[in-house]
Amino acid sequence: MKPLKLLIPLILFTQLLTAQKTAINEYTAVDKKVLELADSSAKTTTGIANYIVSNFTSNTDRVRAIFIWTATNIQYDLDNMYAIDFYETTEDKVNRTLTTHKGICENYAAVFNEICLKAGIKSFVVDGYTRQNSNLPHAWCAALIDTAWFMFDPTWGSGYIENKTFHKKIDNNYFKVNPLVFIKTHMPFDYLWQFSQYPITN
Repeated sequence: MKPLKLLIPLILFTQLLTAQKTAINEYTAVDKKVLELADSSAKTTTGIANYIVSNFTSNTDRVRAIFIWTATNIQYDLDNMYAIDFYETTEDKVNRTLTTHKGICENYAAVFNEICLKAGIKSFVVDGYTRQNSNLPHAWCAALIDTAWFMFDPTWGSGYIENKTFHKKIDNNYFKVNPLVFIKTHMPFDYLWQFSQYPITN
């Protein structure tokens, strides 16, 4: 009886490790493939979208590829994190980001959104503020994957700031998040983007 009691927790622990490993590696092939995109094809969102559409069939894989490409290829611009140009067009914002490979949240969101739209995925940039530490202005995206809306933050998903230095590290906690979970850290200005029958007020 005692060996059986020891065996059951061991089996459960092994299953847990296997489940975690599967979740971590779920998009390994997609991530690897999209990062093979040649620089010559990555100068425009049209070139990036064409590559993604040609190489991935499901909307989930396509939006994953867009998330990883954006989060990997844009470096957070600490020097200009508060320098927002309210008169810059979306087209100029995207083109500048693709040229410099630098940007802040609005640039990450604009690039992610533009590639989604050109890849046939319904997407919108969402403006709001963060609910962690202090209420700072922020931008992220909402995208329709098949029949459900999910939230994406390619900025927070690209890395983190520590000691006034940006550290590149993909964080999957900000990829394809249920809106009801996302609201814990991201508050949109427009309650519509909460996707809730009972919106949380300011």
